[in-house]
Amino acid sequence: MENYPQTTYDEKTNFIKWLAILTMTIDHIGAYLLPQYGILRIIGRISFPLFLYTTVLGTQRTRNFKKYLFQLVLFGVISIPVTLGRINILFALSLLALSIKDKRFFIPCLIASYFVEYGIYGFLLGWAIYWLVSKDRTLGIIAYLVIHLAVFPSIQMYALLSLALILFHSYPHVVRFPKYLGYTYYPLHLAVIHLIASL
Repeated sequence: MENYPQTTYDEKTNFIKWLAILTMTIDHIGAYLLPQYGILRIIGRISFPLFLYTTVLGTQRTRNFKKYLFQLVLFGVISIPVTLGRINILFALSLLALSIKDKRFFIPCLIASYFVEYGIYGFLLGWAIYWLVSKDRTLGIIAYLVIHLAVFPSIQMYALLSLALILFHSYPHVVRFPKYLGYTYYPLHLAVIHLIASL
């Protein structure tokens, strides 16, 4: 991809959203349909940090934060049946967004993150990405690496691969990511995968 010219932030975010959706789908296929192929779960580790990255940017850029947060929580609730009762990734993204928007909520959101998917690891990783994007790039990268050393040797170590994607700046132009696809796709694709598994 180095042959492409440097893209704008919006183009980069657009590409990363598609990539996050794709790798998440691969991950869930590996988890529920083809567990014998561990490579699918490894590829899937790429998705969560990319969703954290787009949430950091979305929180900073939205003109209506209350609506943005409400949509995350709403589709998180809608998704509970298809995530088999788990307090799913959309709640993890909600806690990250709230704590970034209002730093007074950092400690309460950190504590609450223990009960959601990806736990405290996910919350702190989101903050490492926020720091990387908005504060100090070098310290953000260091925090990103340290967090993954802490989860060694679990499969989540492969999420380190996402760091290069976040740092990279040149991406091909792709079809614009539909505004509400990220919210609706999550419960819909899981419902389809569970239906296929049941058959």
